[in-house]
Amino acid sequence: MIGKIFIWPNEKMENTLKKEAVKLHSEALVADLHCDTVIQMKRGYDFTRRHEDYHVDIPRLQEGGVDLQVFATGINPSQPPEKPREKITADLDFLKKKIAENPDTVRVCTSSAEAGNAGADGRIGILLAIEGGDALENNPANIEFFYERGVRLITVVHERSTDWGISWSDKNPAFDGINDLGREMIARMNELGIIVDISHCSRATFDGVLGAARAPVIASHSCVDALCHNGRNLTDDQIKEIANCGGLVGITFVSFFLSEELGRASKEFWEQYPEEIKIMPQLFLSEMDEEEKKRRYDRYQPLEDKFEKYIASIRPTVSTVVDHIDYVVKLVGVDFVGLGSDYDGMTFPPLGLEDCSGLPRITEELFRRGYAETEIRKILGGNFMRIFKQVCG
Repeated sequence: MIGKIFIWPNEKMENTLKKEAVKLHSEALVADLHCDTVIQMKRGYDFTRRHEDYHVDIPRLQEGGVDLQVFATGINPSQPPEKPREKITADLDFLKKKIAENPDTVRVCTSSAEAGNAGADGRIGILLAIEGGDALENNPANIEFFYERGVRLITVVHERSTDWGISWSDKNPAFDGINDLGREMIARMNELGIIVDISHCSRATFDGVLGAARAPVIASHSCVDALCHNGRNLTDDQIKEIANCGGLVGITFVSFFLSEELGRASKEFWEQYPEEIKIMPQLFLSEMDEEEKKRRYDRYQPLEDKFEKYIASIRPTVSTVVDHIDYVVKLVGVDFVGLGSDYDGMTFPPLGLEDCSGLPRITEELFRRGYAETEIRKILGGNFMRIFKQVCG
């Protein structure tokens, strides 16, 4: 049912459409393949109660109909610790403790069966992930170490290259793509049953990973390069390669990867404030406590408010996100696309998707564009569950 010409409904039709979308969304399994909420939790954010700031907490996950949420742990690219394995282990222990304190609402899932059972019990499944291979400390044995601690998804690189894989942001790579150690790492992930994620990979690293992988590979939080040219986004050829291996593209909600126009406007704006732009991301992503963050952030809030007004007329919307979903579907089919928000790892999400409670609006927009219920179910989470089962059991 893809590619229909849609005629905007009258008010009565619109209300009917919204009711159908809400019903389907509540019945479908909804999976979001990436959030960075652990960063915020580590500095005091209580994810058990509803907030008006940040993006993810249990009440808003429930409001958004989320059944499975991938929680990423990672190393701050500008503040790498001396013992990354130790740091990530502590983050995982911290997250698992918070989950264990709320057994009626959330549970860790290490298999597709556990995720299905969590949904049947009315709980939200949490999939533990590591963003960036730093934590492996160049030792394939550490993959099993983290597997035994419940990790089922590893993003090969983040914003900093490792000794075995090159990040998209690395302008002076020490080598091309992945090396022999990198291939050994991918093979071990496949053997154990850990999903390999190529978001943040350089083009050459992408090629190396796809060449080494013997199981479906995903891009957990990426967008379409043809719609927004950016080194973090995926070319048509890359999307086809992911589809060919049975993988999936999780469309991210990061506005700079959704809209080239916004990217240009952002560059123009922040060129006026070169010192501030170096500091502001750390206020959001570092693990300073909330009190310290607020003290520092108060200085920059007026500037961020000014930027928000500057981009107001060109800020992406729910429709922009679905444009990227639509593109993947038309290029390779409906079986190879999903949702990968990157909530709590970004600022200025699309209008209508200001936090995870807005996810039903994606279902509504897919209905508007003529997608069938079976297709929408695949996009919302069915495609990822297929991969989860195939790779992890």
